[in-house]
Amino acid sequence: MMQALGRLTLGMALAAGTAWAAPALAQDKTILFSISKASEPFFEVMREHAEDEAGKLGVRLIFEDGKGDSVDQTADIENTIARERIDAALIAPNDIYALAPGVNFAQAQGIPIVTVDRHVHNTVREVPHVGIDNVAGGRLLAQWVVDNFPRGAKILHLTGQPGSSTGIDRAKGVRDGLAEVKGNYQIIAEMSGNWSRAEAQMLTEGQLTVLPSPPDAIVADNDDMAMGALEAIRLAGRDSASIRVVGFDGLPFALERVRDGTLAATVDQKPGAQIRTALRMVADHLRNHTPLHSATIDAVLITRDNVEAAENASHTN
Repeated sequence: MMQALGRLTLGMALAAGTAWAAPALAQDKTILFSISKASEPFFEVMREHAEDEAGKLGVRLIFEDGKGDSVDQTADIENTIARERIDAALIAPNDIYALAPGVNFAQAQGIPIVTVDRHVHNTVREVPHVGIDNVAGGRLLAQWVVDNFPRGAKILHLTGQPGSSTGIDRAKGVRDGLAEVKGNYQIIAEMSGNWSRAEAQMLTEGQLTVLPSPPDAIVADNDDMAMGALEAIRLAGRDSASIRVVGFDGLPFALERVRDGTLAATVDQKPGAQIRTALRMVADHLRNHTPLHSATIDAVLITRDNVEAAENASHTN
């Protein structure tokens, strides 16, 4: 984990809309890391792993925060390339299609591109990608519901940001996984919480008010939304054991809730393994001309039984 000063410096730089270069010893290469929205907890954890790995590899990282806006993210990519000597770029696109112009611009300058966590489509040249299979991850959540409610269940499904490949794919995995199982598994409400804890809490509070009977399970397609759902359940005077909540990301705060039994499960999508793999690949490509390629990181369902095996289990309090 970053030391407190490093975290403060990075946060202030991103908040000001400026780049922040990770310290390293022999920085012979400069890599742009463009994040769709740096304030999302998943990307906060990924950024810490990125800084650590950059120091080990001896590369300079320039972070740019898209702030959840595809126009801003595209402009940041183009402006950074214009003012800095960028050797390669790692991009977590805000939108599956809207970031294609920014990627095309970078490729036209001869800059190697790898996407991380989220795909980008409709680019002039295919872009290598490092991430998990989010459809398979969604299926893991669906299978948890089936395994724990063998007689069927009513499900509230909180989906992610519309337009992001992770949001699209996870929701598809959940829906397909439930649809393919024989039994009474019904998604009684489905809505986008935009990866936001506050939005998920508000939506869950509304559904607990209007639904004729509470859901058996809430499937949240990221951990932050799962935390919002748990808070809504608490405020409604219900026990988290009566409405089981599952999340997705495997972030430290969610692992704590899995450990104490409040959160039933989460999918560990290993942000550290994703960004470290991408950085190593790009550094090797720049220094040794090894070809870039796509890589899939295995997602794992995390419950109380295997929580200590999660990637970020040692980062919990």
